[in-house]
Amino acid sequence: MLRNNFYRYKHNNFMRYKLLLILIAIVAGISIILLFPHLIRNTYNVTVTNKQIINQNNVSYYYIYTETEDGELRVFEDANNFTELKFNSGDLYWAMGINRKYEIKVYGINMPIFSHYQNIVKVKGIVK
Repeated sequence: MLRNNFYRYKHNNFMRYKLLLILIAIVAGISIILLFPHLIRNTYNVTVTNKQIINQNNVSYYYIYTETEDGELRVFEDANNFTELKFNSGDLYWAMGINRKYEIKVYGINMPIFSHYQNIVKVKGIVK
């Protein structure tokens, strides 16, 4: 009789640990998915060719169209981001001039099919 109680107690602890491990795996998976774009970083030397503001549902999206030194056309997003502690996207957007050269630091993945572009973190002007 005593032996059966021990196995029941052992089984209950195993189930608790199993549920705890599943919960930890879910939280870790969500954290990785949310932080993954912040791990991919690039620096580009670009010339700004155009800028656009799109307003949807009282939210403004800032897009900056550029040409790299290689002649490749790229679109970047300029959005605030709490994880990056970036809260000056509007100021950054208006500070960048068309037909001017900049060194920009970006993070994220460029997926134009889903309207998801790399986000600009820092901008530094280049003197010709």
